[in-house]
Amino acid sequence: MRVEKHEPTTTGRHAAEPFVRGVLPGLSWAEGARLPAAATRKLPADTGWAARVAAGVHLALTGTARAVDLTVRIGERTTVPAPTVAEAFLARAAGAPGVAIPVPTGGSVRIPLPERAADEIVRIHLPEAVEVRVDSLTPVDGVIEPAPRGPLWVVYGDSIAQGWSASEAGRAWPSLVADTLGMDLVNLGFAGAARGEMLAADVVAGSGAAAVTLAWGTNAWSSLPTDAPTIAETMRLFLTTLRQGLPAAPIVVVSPIVRPDAEQTPNRFGATHAELRTALEDAVRRFVTATGDTGITLVPGRDLVPADELPDGLHPGDAGHRGLAAGVAPHVAAGLGLHTPAAH
Repeated sequence: MRVEKHEPTTTGRHAAEPFVRGVLPGLSWAEGARLPAAATRKLPADTGWAARVAAGVHLALTGTARAVDLTVRIGERTTVPAPTVAEAFLARAAGAPGVAIPVPTGGSVRIPLPERAADEIVRIHLPEAVEVRVDSLTPVDGVIEPAPRGPLWVVYGDSIAQGWSASEAGRAWPSLVADTLGMDLVNLGFAGAARGEMLAADVVAGSGAAAVTLAWGTNAWSSLPTDAPTIAETMRLFLTTLRQGLPAAPIVVVSPIVRPDAEQTPNRFGATHAELRTALEDAVRRFVTATGDTGITLVPGRDLVPADELPDGLHPGDAGHRGLAAGVAPHVAAGLGLHTPAAH
């Protein structure tokens, strides 16, 4: 586990970078994207725009301060934020209600911090609907320091991984798993995209992640339609690419959750959602058999989220995200030899 120690800060303005979480190693949120610029220039435009949504990007701190003043720069509106998440900064600590503060027009904003113990991590989630850069933090009535880091976990997926239909930032299933296991999450969920591009695989393979989870394929039915042989071959190449850069990291593949309107309905290329799921799962099994790679785990997604927990018929609400998290967390934990806390 990576743990960074910092001396507590008491007064004055402090650079935001040590507090920022949810971006790839070597990448600064000052650049305003969850993907490196070099990759973005070669990826489809919709993926690049989705990468500018601050899904999973937040400030993580500990200390006694009652509030922090953030110096911020406000940019353009983003294209595919989770439509159910408020346009606000959201500060949350375990066991305490979240504190939401609307986005200012620019300059600075004061974020009250929840009541908590001094060593409890507070996460200040950035708004998704507008581009925001945080330049500095100033503690109010107390001290702050950057929260310690856990093992790096990179999740690649679509709008479901990004967090659509969750009620608040930090309620998407990857964030729930990361909080449960004490991991440092980079959420590479891209709404409307996630084609399994080799450039995206290269980014993940070069991340140095301790663990990786893949959760894509739903968009292959309609918004990015394909057929069963193509999705299977894409998954094979994606896994091959990951192993070229991360030969030992545990990989958990979550196949698409239920999509009631598409399960038995052929898309324009004659593939039903059920057939695409089966093809993706079979591709993972064949890869494991062919390579003898015991570090890859397949989690069938069909029954992780009941259909009545999809508010819009496609994306899970809070209960569905919790169900996904419960289904994925034990496998990520097992891959890294971590303890999975008992459910309460």
